[in-house]
Amino acid sequence: MNIQKYTRTLLCTTGLLAAAVLAACGGSSDHGRDPILGLPAAELVSVSVTPATATVLVGASQQFLATASYADGTSRNVTNLSTWASASPAIAQVSPAGGLATGLTPGSAAITAAFGAKTGAATLRVEAMTPVTPPVVVSLTGLSVTPASASVRVGASQQYTAIATYSDSSTAVITNNVNWVSGSTAIATIAQSGSATGVAVGNAVITASSGDKSATAALTVTPALIIDPPPVVVVPPVVVPPVVVPPVVVPPVTVPPVTTPPVVDFPSDGGIGLGSINEFAVLARTTITNNAGGTTFVTGNVGGPVQNVEPPQAIGYINVKSGFELSRPFEDLQVAVINGNNRPCTVLSDTGIDLGGLVLKPGVYCYSGAINLTGKLTLNGSGAYIFRAKSNLTTAANSIVELTNGASHNNVFWIPFGETNLGAKSAFQGTILAGGEDIKVGDGASVLNGRLLSGKAVVLLNNKITK
Repeated sequence: MNIQKYTRTLLCTTGLLAAAVLAACGGSSDHGRDPILGLPAAELVSVSVTPATATVLVGASQQFLATASYADGTSRNVTNLSTWASASPAIAQVSPAGGLATGLTPGSAAITAAFGAKTGAATLRVEAMTPVTPPVVVSLTGLSVTPASASVRVGASQQYTAIATYSDSSTAVITNNVNWVSGSTAIATIAQSGSATGVAVGNAVITASSGDKSATAALTVTPALIIDPPPVVVVPPVVVPPVVVPPVVVPPVTVPPVTTPPVVDFPSDGGIGLGSINEFAVLARTTITNNAGGTTFVTGNVGGPVQNVEPPQAIGYINVKSGFELSRPFEDLQVAVINGNNRPCTVLSDTGIDLGGLVLKPGVYCYSGAINLTGKLTLNGSGAYIFRAKSNLTTAANSIVELTNGASHNNVFWIPFGETNLGAKSAFQGTILAGGEDIKVGDGASVLNGRLLSGKAVVLLNNKITK
């Protein structure tokens, strides 16, 4: 049966049924739709279905909307009042009430909505899943240590950094993922964080190794700085006559028992390995720009060496500006990006995507183009969600990321290669790991369950951010 014939039959059947029901209720197809104002009902002119054309993968869903238009120029959403049907139920099915369509097999199906005596239609294209291509294995080809040489006094410390070079010519800071050794522990010791401490005067070789790769640096330890004590001034004793003080009776003091505060478990990081950036809600390697006198409020640590207006924070969290104290979080950010990019793809596409209207299960979603979000994205079920894009991450104004059926924001990660732009008044969830690009948040947008972590800059404007 072709789509046109099926649609015409559906129109007739639905129209007769609706006319009979409405006639029994004593009115036209939309009689009394404004009973509060007492205005006469306008004639129903048409019903439209949006989006007019949509594409989903097999097993994914698309939400359609039905809008009724009237002779007086008004319109309204009648999605839940319409009768929905699929012209090709073997290709796609749709809920009779609600307009949620699900792709079953590759092909194209007409999705119709009947309201009153009018019917609207849209087209749903269902595409097969793209075969998963095995990930490219990137191997470690080189290792270097900076600074190559340094000098400290006895008792002082020097921080070293290990930098890895990979077979795809990329580099990454892996200070916390190498084995550190001092060639002479009697002269200098080194912790596994890469911090060396002078013990005695002399020279020591500092070595970092990972697998079969290693690199060295030189450390010279010089004598400790000795500061002469100030001269001692002898003051003759002052003879004070004894003072008789009557005994003072002190009532016993009851000391309440000391209670140990409960141990609070940190939230899971979904296996990505956030390390020291787990407690940061906003992190920028260069600058944080915030509007003066605005309503931005951050629940979580904030880190950035340059901040034009420090974002107000919830009690108990800190704002870090010291470059030395931020070096570890920036290293951990690069490690987290590498870990996320090394996960095998569940879905691999050679184009970009608009996630609006989709309902997705846990998995690793890889796109060669940009990731956009218009409308609502639903993440359904517990497990890790990783979204990787070789271009920008952009969400439209008023867009929503919704978590259902046990999905947790601590297990949702966005790893864009390009710039991130969150639309005004959008409601976003999950951790953005931007290794080297800006993150810009629109006016009034909220990230009530997530983190904004950038290897470059972060721009805020009247936002609510909770890690």
